[in-house]
Amino acid sequence: MSTNEIQEIIYRLGQFIFRGGTINEGMVVARYNIRDAKIEYYFVPTSNLNEYKEAKNKHETNAQLRFGNIIDVNSIIQAKLFN
Repeated sequence: MSTNEIQEIIYRLGQFIFRGGTINEGMVVARYNIRDAKIEYYFVPTSNLNEYKEAKNKHETNAQLRFGNIIDVNSIIQAKLFN
């Protein structure tokens, strides 16, 4: 995915189709990994979204690790974002 495409999908609720045919609803979130000096992307499924948001509101820095799964954004084939 291009940088512009990634910027359009992160932190937006939608339906995501991944390589291999997996279809999931949820949100892609980004986190900067200071140790490795890179941006990591996580997929938080709809079933964990409320808990993720509550943890972020409490400033839990590892909320994406608890409620999401690390992904390669290039594995996303299509994103249908919800309004």
